[in-house]
Amino acid sequence: MFKLTKLITAAEGADRSTLEAALNSAAKANGVVRSMLNPTYPNVYNGGDYIWHMQFNDEAAYRAWQADDAGGKAIDAVIADPSQVKLAESALYEGGRSGSKPGGLNKGAYRTLFLSVNKAPNEAAIKKFDDETYMMGVYIHTIKNWQVSRVKEASGSRPWTHIWEQEYEDISGLHGAYMLHPHHWGHIDRWYDPECTDYMVDTFLCHTFCNFDGSMIAPKG
Repeated sequence: MFKLTKLITAAEGADRSTLEAALNSAAKANGVVRSMLNPTYPNVYNGGDYIWHMQFNDEAAYRAWQADDAGGKAIDAVIADPSQVKLAESALYEGGRSGSKPGGLNKGAYRTLFLSVNKAPNEAAIKKFDDETYMMGVYIHTIKNWQVSRVKEASGSRPWTHIWEQEYEDISGLHGAYMLHPHHWGHIDRWYDPECTDYMVDTFLCHTFCNFDGSMIAPKG
């Protein structure tokens, strides 16, 4: 699947019902095969007020949607309106390596992490980061569906390079087992630590999460 995720911060005083209606309308335009618009939980970090996520069969379908007056053109105007939107972090990407555990989770907590791997010494280091990030879904039992992807086009606060998505039965699976797992602090944290020789992820990132009803990661049935 070809994916577009935007983390949208509403402008102060914005009519949120109007903003939500515009986003939902654009997600119903031709070419969109799966979508989600949900408010974020409290205490996200640079995570916006909404996670808006859409999927297309391929890049050509996305480009057609982007040129559609009812799709991308309409929403570009809304996002560019400072009375409606304060900030939109955006990532466009081909869905990368993914995994799912048995059970068919289709409702729970969705989390996405926007990353800028802008200090990597070479492609081999980036691939190792990708592989170790993917393995978090294998080792951490509370992650039910997961995907790590490289970004094709980005805008916002950083030139985002990676999107790391996970789905949990509930948010405690993120705050508990995920954050405390040895694979996290023993392997993953070094990529993010400026005091470590393997440091290569910009310290400014977007860590955000919301409820979901219908998986955005598991294969579409």
